[in-house]
Amino acid sequence: MDLQEIALVVTTSVAVVGVPSTLLIGRWQLRAALQTASATHQASLRQAESAYQAALDTVRAQSDSAHDQWLRGVRREACSVFLLAVGELVELLDLVLDGTGAPDSLRPASRDLQRALAVLELEGGTQLVGAAQELVACCDEIAEAALSSSFAARTWRALYVRQMEERNAVTGRGVSSTPISDAVNALSDLQIRLAGMRDAYTTVGVPTGVRPGTISALAHYAPQGDPLFGSTGEAYAALRHVYERAVRLLELTDLPREEAAVLLRDAVTDGRITVLDYMTGQSTRLSETRRAFLAAARRTLGNNDAG
Repeated sequence: MDLQEIALVVTTSVAVVGVPSTLLIGRWQLRAALQTASATHQASLRQAESAYQAALDTVRAQSDSAHDQWLRGVRREACSVFLLAVGELVELLDLVLDGTGAPDSLRPASRDLQRALAVLELEGGTQLVGAAQELVACCDEIAEAALSSSFAARTWRALYVRQMEERNAVTGRGVSSTPISDAVNALSDLQIRLAGMRDAYTTVGVPTGVRPGTISALAHYAPQGDPLFGSTGEAYAALRHVYERAVRLLELTDLPREEAAVLLRDAVTDGRITVLDYMTGQSTRLSETRRAFLAAARRTLGNNDAG
């Protein structure tokens, strides 16, 4: 083999070896480029996913915030309507208890309160609903007592109005008494005497069907300490005289029989005083339950520092 042939063989060998090498290097370069592109793609995907999640979280947070704000607004409105309904009903109850309000006026106010409670039961939390229900229960008890004593309240108020009218009519005429004034004084005297008798005597074996504290029961009373009279029989007779005087003076007025009977009954049983004492206690309870509701409402609305 001469030099020319050797050169040809070498050149051919180099060429043969150079082709695979070029292909291999190109493949490596392509793989590196693909890996770089894949990494870049993955990084872009992660960045896009993070951006999307951040945007989604922002939208969700804004949505939750908007919903919370909407719910607070609904609850605030429900609490306001509820408190206004309670206030309106209480004002009407005061008028009925005073004898100036009509019992029928309580029905629409009570319905409004029940509607307001229904909204709170739908939209409010457990504590808020519980406090509202307790407040409504207190109002219902006061309303029941007011309705049961409404006729007596109107009767007593009408009696005192008549008394003032008669006094004004006879002012300057030298008249010292009027039929209504005499009846009022007799009823007051009866109440005072009965209270004194209850303090001085105690019941002993009151028969079935006789109510303790009434005039009929006093015949069965025994003295506590020094007796006011020589015997309970004398005490009973003295009280019976006061009672009959009140009956007689009521008959001299032009009051309807039903109203006169209510006045006499309340004087004997302290009915009006008992109702007013009961209402004083219920008024205290009403104030406490209202404060409890306000506290629950403020916690629900996030106004813990208010008031």
